[in-house]
Amino acid sequence: MPTTSLALYMQTQRALYAAGLPEKISALEAALRQLDGGTDEPDSQEATLSVLAQAHKLAGSGGTFGFPAVSEAAATIEKILSKNAGVPGFPGTDDRLMLEAGLQALKAAAAADQPAAEIPAATPTASNDAVEPQPAGPARLLHIIDPDEVAAGQLADQLSHGGYQIRVFTQPAAADLAAQQETPAAILADITFAADPLVARPVLAAPGPATEGRTPLLLMGAGADFQSRLAAVRAGAAGYFPHPVDVRGITALLGQLTSAEPTQPYRVLIIEDDEALASFYAGVLQSAGMQTCIVTEPCQVMGPLVDFQPDLITCDIHMPQCNGIELATLIRQQSEFVRVPIIFLSAETSLDQQAQALRQGGDDFITKPVSPETLASAAQSRARRHRSLLAAEDTLRISEERFRLVVETSLDGFLQSLPDGTVVAANQAACTMFGMSEQQIRAAGIAGLVDSTDPRMVGLMMQASRSARFRGELVCVRGDGTRFPAEASSSQHVNSDGDVQVSVILRDITERKLAEQQILQLNAELETRVEKRTAELTAATLELQAFSQALAHDLRQPYIAINGMTRLLEKEMAAGISERGRHYLQRIRAGVSQMNERTDSLLALAQLSRTQSRREQVDLGAMASAVLKSLQQQHPERLVATRVQALPPVQADAGLALHLLNILLGNAWKFTSTRTDAEITVGCEPGTGDEMIFFVRDNGVGFDMTYADKLFTAFQRLHAPGEFAGAGIGLATARRIVTRHGGRIWATSTPGQGACFYFTLAGAKP
Repeated sequence: MPTTSLALYMQTQRALYAAGLPEKISALEAALRQLDGGTDEPDSQEATLSVLAQAHKLAGSGGTFGFPAVSEAAATIEKILSKNAGVPGFPGTDDRLMLEAGLQALKAAAAADQPAAEIPAATPTASNDAVEPQPAGPARLLHIIDPDEVAAGQLADQLSHGGYQIRVFTQPAAADLAAQQETPAAILADITFAADPLVARPVLAAPGPATEGRTPLLLMGAGADFQSRLAAVRAGAAGYFPHPVDVRGITALLGQLTSAEPTQPYRVLIIEDDEALASFYAGVLQSAGMQTCIVTEPCQVMGPLVDFQPDLITCDIHMPQCNGIELATLIRQQSEFVRVPIIFLSAETSLDQQAQALRQGGDDFITKPVSPETLASAAQSRARRHRSLLAAEDTLRISEERFRLVVETSLDGFLQSLPDGTVVAANQAACTMFGMSEQQIRAAGIAGLVDSTDPRMVGLMMQASRSARFRGELVCVRGDGTRFPAEASSSQHVNSDGDVQVSVILRDITERKLAEQQILQLNAELETRVEKRTAELTAATLELQAFSQALAHDLRQPYIAINGMTRLLEKEMAAGISERGRHYLQRIRAGVSQMNERTDSLLALAQLSRTQSRREQVDLGAMASAVLKSLQQQHPERLVATRVQALPPVQADAGLALHLLNILLGNAWKFTSTRTDAEITVGCEPGTGDEMIFFVRDNGVGFDMTYADKLFTAFQRLHAPGEFAGAGIGLATARRIVTRHGGRIWATSTPGQGACFYFTLAGAKP
């Protein structure tokens, strides 16, 4: 009924029923007159059943169309006929008097209940055409109301991938104000707002598209207990999601609630021998947006049942040819219609008959007269549940199909067994792994597939019987008796029949075990090689140390001898030696001294490599101040402006750190000796990440950056020996110290404007 309201439709149907009521009563009266008492002939019994059917129709339809007195009077006649049908001698004199009294009461009731109004001009008629539902709007706006704005933002990011436009609010008032401008497709709120009138609404009959202007509400909260879920239901939520929320579950439910696709109308098959009543039921259901199909002869139900594929069947009990209980049993015997709900609509008041109807396949029993509201509500509820079950079954079927494909195509062996080790099924990979057919694997059982001497076998069986998970390695046995290592995992589940089963996944790890053995063997060989090489290197190092010490000792003897002989020669020839000769002797002694100094520097550099460092917390700032103070005391004639910034403590070897500062600050002191306004600064600055860079800056003579790569090489000097003293080994030693601390060192300079040496130490942070 696309446009006519239910009230108008009811008025029309009542008027139509009232117009045909005198004819129905006349037919019943004629049938009663024809009843012949005192015989049990088949024709007499058939006549009794025929008039009983007519009385039953009036008893069931009168109240439905708004004639309760008619139903009551017809029910009295039906009761008399039903009680005495088949009784010899019925109807007798007393029976006829009672039937006549009932008939007169029926006529009086019909006359008293006649409607005054005429039939409206626009008369709706029952139709099998589906009512086109109004499709949901295209809006996919989702409001999230959560006091935790950060958590709500994270949830919004996840849900946005589902194609929703999401707005986050911390209070319902703000969300309500925004909804007045643009209505959201759904609301997802924290359950703490469930009592807020802007959030809570009357409970929806069941999850489904928004109706009557109500936006679907989903709630989420910290509790997963019964009270939390009950509070969500009382707030009108279509779903409740405890923390941590199931984003996939929310997305799936939102898809059902906000889908822009129009929902197919529910299909209701009406089996009713009273055409007027069937047409009335169809009109009521169509007005509620459902599609209907009417069957007035039960023996013709199979065609419409197959073609129409109903979501719901309504059926009367008392019908000719086949009663409703027999018909329900017949329908339930066909597997494709086992799940279709059946609602009995009957004037039958016997509780035994109602119970039998439900036992034989009915899902609900509604006693006539049936109000339109009751019929529409029951039909929607049952049909919706049927659709939901079908959707769940489809989901389960798809899931099972995917699982089956995964098992069949898996490269791992899959066994389905009982807790006692009986194998129920095995995939092809398991058959290949064990070299056995599925029948042979079933016959062997878990106990026959695992080496009985493997102690882990007991653990597998015990954990499988305790509903626990097992994961570990086992020794398995192939069909030919060979053993092989396998990685196994098992878990329990309950199948559709309620039986506990164990799923066991096996992976042949023979190749992995061989690879592990090879790796262990290679590691052992590598350790042997390393030990051998270490011993060789240690021996070479000791030999080098001995050589360097011997070389230093042997070189010192000629130095001492040359130096001593030149002094004796100068003393011996003191009177006759010329100034040129004296200059030559001084040059010889200076060269010997320089050679001796370089030898000592080389030994010190070599000794640095052998020194074992010990890390501790070092205050570089205090250490630098002490070095600068010592240099000032050694050269009191100089006035140098020194500044030491606040430096963070570092983990370093205190002796090596002091040596490093002595080298860098000593160079800065030396190369600023030509300036009267000498300045030396020690400080630090942040590097990349957490790195801290220390520096020593001076305003001395500086150097040409072209030769910066030679700075940290032993005996490489960027200034003439006559300008500044030194062996050229200091910066090489500084780089060795920094490298041992996991750092790096570099320098920048401009000739005549000073230099700045930078270094880092591992572990030094701001």
